[in-house]
Amino acid sequence: MTTASAPASSANLGPAFDVMALALDLRCRVSARRSDAWRVTSGGVAATPETVEMVRRVAGGPGSFEVEIDSDIPAGRGLGSSAAVLVAAAAAMAGGIDQEHIFELAGAVEGHLDNVAAATYGGLVAVAGGEAVHRLGVHPSLQVAIAVPDAELSTAAAREALSAEIPRAVAVRTAARVAMLVEGLRTANPVTLAAALGDEMHETARAAMTERPARLIDAALSGGALYASWSGAGPSVIAFADEVVLDQVIGILEAELGDDGRVVDLEIDRTGVRLE
Repeated sequence: MTTASAPASSANLGPAFDVMALALDLRCRVSARRSDAWRVTSGGVAATPETVEMVRRVAGGPGSFEVEIDSDIPAGRGLGSSAAVLVAAAAAMAGGIDQEHIFELAGAVEGHLDNVAAATYGGLVAVAGGEAVHRLGVHPSLQVAIAVPDAELSTAAAREALSAEIPRAVAVRTAARVAMLVEGLRTANPVTLAAALGDEMHETARAAMTERPARLIDAALSGGALYASWSGAGPSVIAFADEVVLDQVIGILEAELGDDGRVVDLEIDRTGVRLE
């Protein structure tokens, strides 16, 4: 049996919708071996039909497998759980790591290439033209805290909340924010990161579904975070802070969540998919 793992990821990071994602050191492990019939378990019980179909599609060839999924990544929270399953499953069933091939297989099934790219390659990545993956820099002083509410938010429902058309002025402001985000994460410049705040393309549209992310973002910034945004489609929020104020940011996020979630400080995962 071959075991592979892939990291969680925080996509969009505000204005970089469907373009950027950051891999985080919270992993999904998938073990696979050839079998006479498909058997897929998750957390020790039979996987959902949707998960079984997803795993079968990413197999990359004929034959059947016995597959065991063990994930530390909470589902439905905007942390790339399905992308991590696909990437780890593709590697485990292949019996090795060919990042380009894994990215192609998992991306064809997932559809959202930003999470798949981060889970495959690790680090901060941008996807251009639907295929090319580019690594971006994150300043070593930046630490990451993730506020994870207990309530799930359907990615499909979050997609449906988006407008099919974007006004030109919003598109221009979004492009400027993406430029500031890339440079701000590279340099940890607080002025540059502040200029990247406040996405209008997807965060504003999704705010009608839940007010929790906006409150968490405000809490993180009030505690000294240099930047904060929805994590993927939410409802989790990612906050960037330096080491001096990280504990303070975590405390304020915990107070905002109360008993309805948890806050974790995570390292940036820089390896992506790997064999265990």
